[in-house]
Amino acid sequence: MEQYSFNLIYSDEENDMKVFMTGTTGHAGSVALDHFVNEGHEVFALVRPHHIPNLVKRKRVNWIAGDFADAEIINDTAALTDAAVHIGASHDNEMEQLDANAIAAIADAFNQSGKVFVSTSADIVYGDTGLTPRDEHEPIENPPPLRAWRARHDLEVVALSESGIRGVVLRPGLIYGRAGGWLSGLILRAQQTGISRYIGEGLNLTSTIHVDALADLYLKAVINESAAGIYNAASDEVVCSRDTAHLISKYYGAGIKAMSWPIEEAREALGDLADLSLIECIVSSNRARSELSWYPVAQSLTSELASGSYRKGPLIPYHM
Repeated sequence: MEQYSFNLIYSDEENDMKVFMTGTTGHAGSVALDHFVNEGHEVFALVRPHHIPNLVKRKRVNWIAGDFADAEIINDTAALTDAAVHIGASHDNEMEQLDANAIAAIADAFNQSGKVFVSTSADIVYGDTGLTPRDEHEPIENPPPLRAWRARHDLEVVALSESGIRGVVLRPGLIYGRAGGWLSGLILRAQQTGISRYIGEGLNLTSTIHVDALADLYLKAVINESAAGIYNAASDEVVCSRDTAHLISKYYGAGIKAMSWPIEEAREALGDLADLSLIECIVSSNRARSELSWYPVAQSLTSELASGSYRKGPLIPYHM
């Protein structure tokens, strides 16, 4: 494979933008990158150095070696661009600080510029919603301890309006589609072990969003100059883990059995992530639909499992 190039590729289109992006080697970020490039925009993609040898040279894509600890690289690169889309996440013990580093570096580069900074959160920051969908206007009073920091960072991004930056935060539901994400991880694990697990009763409902619909919302949040503040990103479909486990057992290998994972055993193996998986989290995306003319039209999660990209493969391994 050809390695990345720093050669800038300028477009003849007046409205095309230069966009700084993080997370472009991940599930949501890679699809978002494709959407921006396909619309004629040029992307400056921050990627960890060890990914560089495996990346191909692409028109309108500039691979930038660095990570969230590299404030100078983030700042200098973002300063070359018209917009920033922060999708990447660190999954180690320092994720809160590293995310704060990235936000601060982008904010410094964009200070008093009028540029747009779109950051990524998650609907789980609302905590247990029960069966009533939550919207963006309701204050978050009891976020899950494991993700409380993300709720704080959301407010910091929105507050960047005071520094002349159009701050936008997207809170997606469970992201699926294109044979990737957490769903591919569940399928591969079931194929390896012969067990498709759900924690406890597995009846808690969660909102979902197809990765293509989410990528479209990133694009709309950037190009719509009135977009500001927090937007939930969810389709109308809600799912429970027990149903998902049974669909995997039905379609992804003879002999796979759907089984409950006792909560205490799950906690021993997963720690606080087990309790995060037990939360009922349903959100409304009416704000994005009405203000940004965004419609999450895509194959449902249930349909994707039964006959979509996960059946057609190949499955893309999911890495935390």
